[in-house]
Amino acid sequence: MTKITEYYLNKASYIAIDDKGKRIDINIDYWGNGFKISRKNQDLEKFAAKLLKKKHKVNFAYKMVR
Repeated sequence: MTKITEYYLNKASYIAIDDKGKRIDINIDYWGNGFKISRKNQDLEKFAAKLLKKKHKVNFAYKMVR
């Protein structure tokens, strides 16, 4: 069996609901180091940038069950 030595997050999508019940879609490209938010929201932009900083091209192979 081949051993996995590298394992990365590629893309993820999240849904946020504001206090008025409106949906905001957040699409993060961890590999390409970018994100798109469906409506302008400064808090979500900061949060998405924080997620990218933590997970952009981080190798998660060590978390795999062996």
